[in-house]
Amino acid sequence: MPSRSTHPLPPEAGHCILVPDFLSAAECRELIALSERRGYTDAATDYPPSYRNNDRHVLDSDALAARLADRLQAHAPAMLKVDGADWRYAGVNARIRFCRYRPGQRFNVHQDGVHHGGAGHRSHLTLLVYLTDGAAFSGGDTVFYAHGPGAGDGAVPVELGRVRPRAGSLLLFDHALWHAGADVTAGTKHVLRSDVMYRTAAAPAEDAGASGHRGYVWTLADLGGGWTASAGRDATIRIRAPGGAHAHCLRGHEQSVLGLAPLAGRRLASVSRDRALRVWDWTAGTCATRVTAHVRAHDSAVLDVIALPGGRLATAGADGLVKLWRADGGPVGTLDGHGGWVWQLAVVDGGFVASASEDGDVRIWDPSSMRCLAVLAGDRPLRTLLADRGVIRTGDTSGRVTRWSLSGGAWRPTARFDAHRAAVRRLRHAGDGFVASCGEDSALRVWDVAHGVPVFEARHDNFVTDALLSDGALFSSSYDGQILRHDWHPPGSVSPPGKSETASF
Repeated sequence: MPSRSTHPLPPEAGHCILVPDFLSAAECRELIALSERRGYTDAATDYPPSYRNNDRHVLDSDALAARLADRLQAHAPAMLKVDGADWRYAGVNARIRFCRYRPGQRFNVHQDGVHHGGAGHRSHLTLLVYLTDGAAFSGGDTVFYAHGPGAGDGAVPVELGRVRPRAGSLLLFDHALWHAGADVTAGTKHVLRSDVMYRTAAAPAEDAGASGHRGYVWTLADLGGGWTASAGRDATIRIRAPGGAHAHCLRGHEQSVLGLAPLAGRRLASVSRDRALRVWDWTAGTCATRVTAHVRAHDSAVLDVIALPGGRLATAGADGLVKLWRADGGPVGTLDGHGGWVWQLAVVDGGFVASASEDGDVRIWDPSSMRCLAVLAGDRPLRTLLADRGVIRTGDTSGRVTRWSLSGGAWRPTARFDAHRAAVRRLRHAGDGFVASCGEDSALRVWDVAHGVPVFEARHDNFVTDALLSDGALFSSSYDGQILRHDWHPPGSVSPPGKSETASF
């Protein structure tokens, strides 16, 4: 039996097991050849380059998963105790991800997501097998951290330890551990990645968090009259009635739902990592229109959708494009000019469209003439923008919020402040004179924009992805899978009934 080290990191790092020689040198060569033969793709179609820029190949293989699971049984914990429930070892996720790192490629600090296999069946541990020996490349260590970006006592995560890759070695660790794949500076690194699955009889039927979602919640939407929508990794859209009661679950997308746009007539547009645009009748819970993989909305993940005057729609994609659509899903045209992911869209005065991109710029478009009217040039990748009466606010990956003002026919930066210790994921209106910012430092903050000071802060256990002021109540969503309701209300508003403390929604 191969030897193993159960403490490659300090005890405070959590559960982590290192098993040398889990695979033989011949098996590593076989798997590298298999992945190279099947072909790698750039991860930029689904992950922002500022987050990760390695190559990847996804293989769904029950046979390989069974082969790994049989060998893993001697090393993985037979049972885990999680939130009072016993979870028993149940094998390996059949979705195998091969990752290839060439010079200049890396995977920044992150936590791994949970894979849900059904009620009472989910992953708890990451399975990582090094296929290339560290002697064949420079850099590329797996580095573990005490916390995520911007959390704790400083902006820079505290390093707990690192593992130098050795061909055939297996690394098992909690999904909750923050870690990164350091830059490869020379040579090529190959790894195999999957998930260790567990089963429990104690899980509720839905096996979901208090939000109703399995996995992260990415986006929220106000449907009016106290009705709200949420969506995320489990590919569902959850509709809730005033007061928070669950009303409908919209199913049809095949991957994470990343954008929602309320439309007239109690309809809702949605976009997804599956490249699709859908329009729903959210009262009936049915899909009325879809642009799917047969006629893709974009050739990469679709990140945002907004409603335009006149009933049209605009979508933004990881392919760097903004696309315009009729209300029935028919294509109108493409706005091409960005040099990176287009993260978010907004309607600005005059019915123009503003787009914020990974290339650092905001572009202002005339959807009638399909022309770019202005470029607000930035120096760091953008994640979000918010438009309001001649003002555009942007949030970038360094945590800054910049205020742009239109004066004399030109857009100029007129104010800038550090809102978060990591990327600003989303900006939202939070009442007259207030803006909510969502950070990858796990913080939600509300700002008095006239004075540039925070007036409220709350925290999640992971990146805050969105915020929403609905019917006088402030909500936030997160990678931790929660939607929280906060005890903050715009001054002068009537506080809705509810709990006086932050609580699951």
